[in-house]
Amino acid sequence: MFAEQLETKRVSVLIVAPNQLVRAGVRTLVDGQLQIEIAGAVAGYAEAAAAIRRGGIEVLLVDTGLGRGIVDLVRVRDSTGSQSVSVVVLVTGDVPTVTELREYVAAGVDGIVSTAEDIAAILPAIRTGQAPGGWISPTLGAEILRYEPPALTEEPPVLRAAHELVTPSEHEVLRLVADGHTDREIASRLHRSERVVKFHVSNLLAKLQARNRAHVVKLALRTGLLPAACPCGQAKGVRTTRVAR
Repeated sequence: MFAEQLETKRVSVLIVAPNQLVRAGVRTLVDGQLQIEIAGAVAGYAEAAAAIRRGGIEVLLVDTGLGRGIVDLVRVRDSTGSQSVSVVVLVTGDVPTVTELREYVAAGVDGIVSTAEDIAAILPAIRTGQAPGGWISPTLGAEILRYEPPALTEEPPVLRAAHELVTPSEHEVLRLVADGHTDREIASRLHRSERVVKFHVSNLLAKLQARNRAHVVKLALRTGLLPAACPCGQAKGVRTTRVAR
């Protein structure tokens, strides 16, 4: 009888992570737990947004690798009247910047958890309201509390935060975009899938508020993300993107 009661309280969870290894790893962490039922695992924003609209999912567990897509999924949840879906941010790799953490909280996520924690116990607690106001991993919460905003400058906020927002992986892609390489060529050079490269390029455009690839290079030069005399396009046989002044 007790086992049946536990079954009725199982939480339906959809894992959202661009990286296949991350999806498999998270599934291994929580699959088979009495209180968790894995509804599936998807790679991107579009699939997750479609799942929200279809219904039937209680928790969307979204890896930080999705970047800005996390905030966008919260907006989809709210705009479609799907408030019954809890959006929980999952930190599996590098700890997000304080700016990103605060952005997630301001957007209205229901929790920020880490693979270092007992996710299988935390998700049901978030779902049933045992974590009022949302759950934040204690370590990450301490970072938010210690955060002191930088002094105001004349520089536009998006440019001022560029160095903090752009990840090392995105910076690798940015340098090759500046060289004029296509997504396929970048994927080959970095030994990643073309889909991952497209995701990084999309993130760069969003983070720098750029209109296109040429514009993102121009802004990267302006912010110092790329050196004024970028050496990355000087090697023999490597094309260089000309940026309009």
